[in-house]
Amino acid sequence: MNHAHYFKRNMVYRIESDSVSAIDVQESNSTIPLEPWMGVIVTLADGQHTIAELIQHMARQYPDGAPENMVDTIESIITRLIKSNIIELTPRPTMLPYYLRVAFDDQDPEEATKKMIQDGFIQLPGNKLTGPS
Repeated sequence: MNHAHYFKRNMVYRIESDSVSAIDVQESNSTIPLEPWMGVIVTLADGQHTIAELIQHMARQYPDGAPENMVDTIESIITRLIKSNIIELTPRPTMLPYYLRVAFDDQDPEEATKKMIQDGFIQLPGNKLTGPS
């Protein structure tokens, strides 16, 4: 895994007390609970930081030294999140749109929905991208 790549969210996320969930806005806002390490990575997946920076950040959480397998664990979690389309890697920093940048419960629902539709992130039933016939 290229640690110089940036990592960013592809799904809306929710933080409730100590747990993080991904929200599938394509499927009626169904909630996908995330394991604790996955939740940490998703909340940090702002498109502005590299995997190397994530590893450094996580290592600093262990004052007596990070676990030996920490890098392997982080890479494994990132791979699983990519396969689930919750995050993706990019070679350059990315500014996330409002609805991915801000946690679900902190968003203005009208603004978030409007921007999702404008960006083609979601489509309302019956909406056609080709315009009127």
